Amino acid sequence: MRCKLLSLVSVCLLAGIAAGQTKVLFLTHSAGFKHGVIKRAKQGQAAWAEHNLRKFAAPQFEVIATKDCAAINADNLKNYAAVVFYTTGELPITQKNRDALYAWIQAGGGFVGIHCATDTLYKDPKYFGMIGGYFAGHPWHMKVPILVENSSHPATALLGERFEFTDEIYQFRHADLSNLDVLLRLDPAFKQIKKGRHKKSNYYALAWSRDYGKGRVFYTALGHRREVWIDPRFMKHLTSGIRWAMHSENHLAKAPEGATILFDGKNLDRWTHQNGKKPAAWTVSDGVMTVAPRAGSIITKKKFGDCHIHVEFKTPVSKDNKQGQARGNSGVYVQRRYEIQILDTFGLPAMKNGCASIYRQRQPDANVCGRPDTWQTYDIYFTACRFDETGKKTSNARFTVIHNDVMVHHDVEIPNKTGAGQKEGPEKMPLLLQDHGNPVSFRNVWILEH
Repeated sequence: MRCKLLSLVSVCLLAGIAAGQTKVLFLTHSAGFKHGVIKRAKQGQAAWAEHNLRKFAAPQFEVIATKDCAAINADNLKNYAAVVFYTTGELPITQKNRDALYAWIQAGGGFVGIHCATDTLYKDPKYFGMIGGYFAGHPWHMKVPILVENSSHPATALLGERFEFTDEIYQFRHADLSNLDVLLRLDPAFKQIKKGRHKKSNYYALAWSRDYGKGRVFYTALGHRREVWIDPRFMKHLTSGIRWAMHSENHLAKAPEGATILFDGKNLDRWTHQNGKKPAAWTVSDGVMTVAPRAGSIITKKKFGDCHIHVEFKTPVSKDNKQGQARGNSGVYVQRRYEIQILDTFGLPAMKNGCASIYRQRQPDANVCGRPDTWQTYDIYFTACRFDETGKKTSNARFTVIHNDVMVHHDVEIPNKTGAGQKEGPEKMPLLLQDHGNPVSFRNVWILEH
């Protein structure tokens, strides 16, 4: 049974790719210094950075990794929504193909540079003008304090106002810093900052974005060290930057073929009050349904077993800055039995009953809760518990939960119902969205049964 359950999760996670998911080209060619994270141990085996970007991005987009610079050409670029460079030196890309890349970006394509992507193509001023800066040394390789300059950008929305990070830290020569939307910079209070070249300003940008024609460019200087590529902060920063570059950060996740659409933005016809007798009394406006406090939780009219549940939600801004149940509280009750907590725990440590926790049973592996008043996503992969013909439970329910594109529970076994959930049993049950007295909003809710 365990193997079957794991297989179900794997099938679910890979369903998007199998259905023709958005593709991203990841070029890891080294014409200069070769970083350890993009070295391949064997031919055909993915490098560390390639493997982890592909793994982390799997629920969002498909990563095609290559070291072949010939992949940068007009015909091939048509297959991708974004191109990502982790490169060094004068790449063997013809001028014709480089011009095709710049034209493709200007027409609406996305370009992402990671770490040493600013240490490449020095002889091409068009590249310099596009990416926004060139590597000018790395005076620091240590834990450094980093300020979030723009917290409203998807690539930085989960990083708080300031954080510490251990990596090789670059400094840059910029064509025009005013043309860049700087997202991260070195904290000028850093004791070792005088080692850098910009001694008058002490201003060292570490990540930025910009428009390039109709296209978008995102760059992050982080990504040198091996452990960075399994740090959820960096991986969320990177994948959100990639999604932003390909204009998809605010797109609704399309329901797959065969899914049951539970809320289409128009009405609550597929829902009822939790007592099953009264109509659902939440508000619907501009494609969004919002909890009407004290109107009661709502349940689906249809019942479900094993499934993939997709929910997009937004917590309200609260005056309560302390940890507590007043900060945007709601929940997704799978089969009315198991609650995946919704709570504004932005900027707080991962906690047992925080956002994305399996209520009172397991805290998420990482707290990736977004800022209040921003849209967040849950993808919940659920396998119901099993009972034999005598009514004896033979296996527990299992969950994999992806919160804001980060896997925070992986094939977790739940021994019993959670909190106020209903008693476990073999029958299918509805999905419940909780009224906990806070005006939490929802959109794009669907379920794919398995």
